[in-house]
Amino acid sequence: MIYLVFFIVLDKNTIFYIFVGVASLYFLFTMSDIEDTPEVFEEEGPSTPKKKRSLRNELSKHEKEKHRKQKYREEWESNKEFKGWLKPERDNPFKAKCIMCNVSFVSELSCIKKHCNSSNHIKSLKSSSHFKNIMLNFQVMAKSNPLNNSVKTAEIKLSALLAEHNVAFSLINHLEPLLKEIFPDSKICKEMKLKRTKATNIITNVIAPVEKEMLSLKLNKSKFSIMIDESTDVACISTMCTVVRFFDTESKIIVTRFWDLVQVFDVKEPETVDKGATSENLFSKCIQSFENHNVDVKNIVGFGSDGCSTMMGSKNSVSSRLKITFPGIFVMKCICHSLHLCCSEACKSLPRRIEDFARNVFNFFSHSSKRQSQYIEFQNFFNISVHKLLHPSQTRWLSLFAVVQRILEQWMALHSYFNEKWFSEKLVAAENIYTQLNDPFTKMYFFFLEWVLPKFSALNQYFQTEQVVLNNLNEKMELVYKELLLCYMKRDYVLQTPLATLNPADQSKFMSPSEVYLGVKVLTHTKTPAIVQRPDLLKEFISRCVDFLKVSCVQIKKRYDFSNPILRLLNLLTPKVALSSKTRIEYPSVLCLTQLLPRMVNQDQIQLIDDEWRTLPLVALPENIKLENQPDKFWSLILDLESGQFKELATFALNAFCLPHSNASCERVFSKINCIKTKSRNRLIVKTVASTVIASECIKKENGNCITFQPTKTMVDSMTSSTLYPTTNKTDTFEDFFLED
Repeated sequence: MIYLVFFIVLDKNTIFYIFVGVASLYFLFTMSDIEDTPEVFEEEGPSTPKKKRSLRNELSKHEKEKHRKQKYREEWESNKEFKGWLKPERDNPFKAKCIMCNVSFVSELSCIKKHCNSSNHIKSLKSSSHFKNIMLNFQVMAKSNPLNNSVKTAEIKLSALLAEHNVAFSLINHLEPLLKEIFPDSKICKEMKLKRTKATNIITNVIAPVEKEMLSLKLNKSKFSIMIDESTDVACISTMCTVVRFFDTESKIIVTRFWDLVQVFDVKEPETVDKGATSENLFSKCIQSFENHNVDVKNIVGFGSDGCSTMMGSKNSVSSRLKITFPGIFVMKCICHSLHLCCSEACKSLPRRIEDFARNVFNFFSHSSKRQSQYIEFQNFFNISVHKLLHPSQTRWLSLFAVVQRILEQWMALHSYFNEKWFSEKLVAAENIYTQLNDPFTKMYFFFLEWVLPKFSALNQYFQTEQVVLNNLNEKMELVYKELLLCYMKRDYVLQTPLATLNPADQSKFMSPSEVYLGVKVLTHTKTPAIVQRPDLLKEFISRCVDFLKVSCVQIKKRYDFSNPILRLLNLLTPKVALSSKTRIEYPSVLCLTQLLPRMVNQDQIQLIDDEWRTLPLVALPENIKLENQPDKFWSLILDLESGQFKELATFALNAFCLPHSNASCERVFSKINCIKTKSRNRLIVKTVASTVIASECIKKENGNCITFQPTKTMVDSMTSSTLYPTTNKTDTFEDFFLED
């Protein structure tokens, strides 16, 4: 009755809402009952127990809580793969953003790499010009950064210091920190990062390659000559040195530059090891070194070396192969080697005791500090300069004359010292030296050597220069040759016979012993009573001295060709001779010279050269050109005339003066190598040694040094990781840095 009244009182909408609410409550209570009764909804098959399921959920929650979020790191932006597009999210430090794709992601390295390798990102990079502009601007900013370039320049100059002074590369390990300690306020010092590996690579991969590339460009634009020599260093590694001689358009003179150092027996090439240091192997390595740097070998016009059969043999040698490969090439034996060999061969005509005496005197003092100190007292007593006695060397060209000169200077002190030594100690060595010092003919032989040896040593020293002396070579050789001949041969025969046909061993043309000239001191000493009393020994002395002169002249004629027309005609290009009108009477044309040097001129240039030769004395040249005596500088000034009137003639003359006259430059290179590769640095590889020599020449160019040396822009731009640390054999690097005990 109550329910009925309730429904009657309420309206229809209110009843509807009450019904819905009651039904919802009923449904919720019934579902909770169903979940509490697992038997009703049991699935088929095994199920995870409630305890294990709750344990697994707890472990997963613990692991999630253990993982720490990674904040964004600015170091990632310097990575090559991420550079230019990876940036941090502004509002969230735990997220990173790709500005190319406009996508944000978690700042974890795995997520960044995943995005970097995605196809959409790669397409965005390829199609985005904005990215290219960013990289270009970054490179320009890096190059234009003055501090960055200053740091690179400082590192190059410090490496140049090591190359110039042959200092161990390990010195830089302490030098760089020391500079930072001394100059703490220097920004350049703070930014420098230089150790021995980098310093070595700067010399090997920056300074040397850039200098060699510049040298290659010069050789492609001008004619040049090559000079080679082979030697074995302290580590018993046989190497071949190659030197080039050409006209340098920058310095305006003829220069001689080191080109390459090649290992003759290279382990990496078993075939060459089996061949050995043959002419074929040396020739191929020499030509290959130029071809590897794209140098046009057709510009080779001359070849110089010592006179060994491998280099200068008539049939199977380096010179014979060059003559076949490059027809018309000029070949010249080293005149310095030739003069030294002539003198050494002539010295064999003198008694052996003379050379033994010089060696015994040196050996007596060389290893005894006590004897040297005692000898100084005798030098001071006779008021003689306190000089050490010298050792006669077989390999040093000018040593013999210096030894003779020093013994004659110290003769009185030596005589008194060994006189006392012989009586006090009775040593066999002292007795032998004392006997020679009391022999008047021993001093006579030294007087003769003091007079005759300068004729060889002065000429040898003159031709060791790198300046242009080829135009005077024939004149100097003829002068010395005639001077020696006139000492023992009849004057009419020497002056009236061409030197090419003269026989220096023809005894029918010899003077009588009394007419032979052996120097003023010898003539004066022969009048002393000790010499006059022994006419038999005097006759032997004169005979041996004549043999010395005869053998030296025979050797000179054997080693030098007096009939060579090129060496005689090159005197025409001497400045005074070229400007003289009298020269045109005998040589109105230089066709005779241009035909002998076909590799220097083309056929269409011969007429132009001849016309300019005939016109040269008729033109009023500037006063500075007329006063210039150096041939290369003279013709360089002629070449630079604004009118260009004598361009072809000047070019021909400068090419002719590129021809070699001696091999002294190669010997100097080997002397440098002996200073670089010492016993303590005996494992330096050939590449490092060659690069050090090139770097040293680059620094000392035009009388410079490591202080005045200014690295070029190319060198500074080459200071990159890809250039400094290319992919190389690890064993090569190891050989450079670790030394044997």
